[in-house]
Amino acid sequence: MKMKTHKYLTRQYMLPGNHEIFHYVNNDLAGINLHHHDFYECYFFISGDVTYLIEGKIYCLEPGDIILINSKELHQAIINSKDVTYERIVLWIDRSFLKEISTMETDLSLCFESLIRKNVLRANFELQQNIRSLLNKLISLEEYKGIGYELLYKAYIIELMVHINNITFNDKIRLDVNIKKSNLIDGIIKYINEHIEEDITVDELSECFYLSKFHLSREFKKHTGTTIHRYIIQKKLIEAKELILKDTPITSVYKQCGFGDYSNFFRAFKNEYGVTPKQFYEAMIK
Repeated sequence: MKMKTHKYLTRQYMLPGNHEIFHYVNNDLAGINLHHHDFYECYFFISGDVTYLIEGKIYCLEPGDIILINSKELHQAIINSKDVTYERIVLWIDRSFLKEISTMETDLSLCFESLIRKNVLRANFELQQNIRSLLNKLISLEEYKGIGYELLYKAYIIELMVHINNITFNDKIRLDVNIKKSNLIDGIIKYINEHIEEDITVDELSECFYLSKFHLSREFKKHTGTTIHRYIIQKKLIEAKELILKDTPITSVYKQCGFGDYSNFFRAFKNEYGVTPKQFYEAMIK
């Protein structure tokens, strides 16, 4: 049976609920901007000429690859050619929901949050088919009219995440993935994350890493798809959202995220997300 496909959506936020799933097939996408989500994303790559950027690392995708993105990671799909159909299934999962369906023995969010996790998983054909089958079952629930919908989607997601966590933490069943990375960029990103509360400048990074601003900026954009300044702002805003959701007073958040003053923070937040910090808080609480 041919599986349902969805019209590609540019929105990067979830509608109310525990999950959303999309089966996309495109030959017309020019590219996707660097972005992040307030939820977990599980992405199953089916076809296309695509490389994937995640936090300064470049992944060369193969059909069947599984990409796992948490709420703090900036990522971007680079479409190298429109001649090959770009097909993928994308599952969005609410973070609190995944915690809710976990148990004391099994934390299903570890594949997204563990320090030793992998962003891109590659498994054998049988495991790939198991993952795709469960994703297809979730998609088919959109047309389901019978009893027990809320039980079925939870059961499918639980089974899916158990499989994915097994692949994540079992070296014997996980295959090698092609990764292009730079120790320099890894070091810069680590520095930014560890000094996010400070006013980080390109001059400061240039001095710290003993490189000219030109070389530093060129290498950074090559590996991340964005400028150093833009990356720093996005990372500060991600941290700001986490603090806001922990009920940190909004008037204090900008200081903890290294913005010069509240007006700069307010303007950057509104430009990035289209809502004010207060509106974001109220929407997320609802």
